[in-house]
Amino acid sequence: MDHPGGGRLTLEVGLGSDHFAGELSATGEQLDDRLRGQMLDESLEILTAAWSGQPVHHRGEHYTVDGFSFLPRPVQRPRVPVWVAGFPGSSRPLRRAARYDGFFPVNLSHPDQLAEITAVLAGLREHATTPYDIAIAVPPGTDPAPYAKAGATWWLTEFEPGVSLDQVRGVIRDGPASR
Repeated sequence: MDHPGGGRLTLEVGLGSDHFAGELSATGEQLDDRLRGQMLDESLEILTAAWSGQPVHHRGEHYTVDGFSFLPRPVQRPRVPVWVAGFPGSSRPLRRAARYDGFFPVNLSHPDQLAEITAVLAGLREHATTPYDIAIAVPPGTDPAPYAKAGATWWLTEFEPGVSLDQVRGVIRDGPASR
């Protein structure tokens, strides 16, 4: 997917949840958050190695990969940026996100929450030299300026289920809010 997009792909990852629609239970997925977190960490290690284009040999607690090659390599080097999603106040997703390229807080309700998240991430990344993104989702018509001041670098319009095509077209027509 990175090739057709000219190197603009960003991978967003997270644990997911069974609390909204029971989708993990319905598909037989692991329900324990701690185990899903371990599985996510291990799968990100494998994916990062695979993006090198070299054969991957991995024997972990949850996955075994023997000689898998991922070709063609992504356009972006050293890898596709990874944004980690998580709930505000959850420390494990923040620690995971600090190892990658961005954070996407889920169910963010106020810019003050984002300012706290930004401060925690700054502490966790104090020696990092690479750019870092914080993406948020806001309802249509929300002023993103307070969130940008609190550290957001990207904001997306969050539509409720059943949104009309005209509403979506209106947001596209209006274009992005300026910083």
